[in-house]
Amino acid sequence: MVNIVVAKYNESIEWTKNITHKVTIYDKSINPVEGSIKLKNVGREGETFLYHIVNNYHNLDDVTVFLQGNPFEHVQLLVGWRANLTDEEINIVVNKMNTEINDNSNFTTFYQVLYNVQNGTNGVNAKNACIQYYGKAYDNFTISPGAQYIVPKKYILSRPLEFWKNLHLAMYDNERLNGYCQEQLWYLAYKNEMNNNVGNHDYEKMRCLNSSPSLNNTPYNYFFKNNITI
Repeated sequence: MVNIVVAKYNESIEWTKNITHKVTIYDKSINPVEGSIKLKNVGREGETFLYHIVNNYHNLDDVTVFLQGNPFEHVQLLVGWRANLTDEEINIVVNKMNTEINDNSNFTTFYQVLYNVQNGTNGVNAKNACIQYYGKAYDNFTISPGAQYIVPKKYILSRPLEFWKNLHLAMYDNERLNGYCQEQLWYLAYKNEMNNNVGNHDYEKMRCLNSSPSLNNTPYNYFFKNNITI
């Protein structure tokens, strides 16, 4: 089974009503939506995703898709790097989710660019956090904006529950692990390595704009600019 896990704050999640997969909504707003799981507003989306992992470690779905309340603001590559998707394009992405993501999906980003960045995006020190919580030192960090990934459960289970509990506590307890730091570390958390096959943000952006509809060797198809394909 596929589980679409949504970390919501004040975003509209009307789009989830058209999802045919299982949907789990965690809501950190003052007035949580009906059917959601209410969480304290700490730790950004990272704490939400870690809460789900820790509390479902022994009964994970075959594939979990970790998304923000508005996952579409990070998928600019689908439309040639235009800032916003139209309602029609959002419906197309939802349809792609329903038809392209399944129990046998591979690990990949959620229809967005994957790139390497040196330590320090958003004014944080991911290198120190990586050493402290992962026990490894890197010069480059593999990142997907918004921490949105399609994750088969074997990648979560490849690390012990205590590892995930430690990360969650660090994000929940006075946000000792900064959300922007963890955003740069999710790929490492799931894959136990960084990805040396991708370049920096500008390189991957240009490769996206100049290539056929396929990016980062994922099995999913993309649409660019005004040429929409499904």
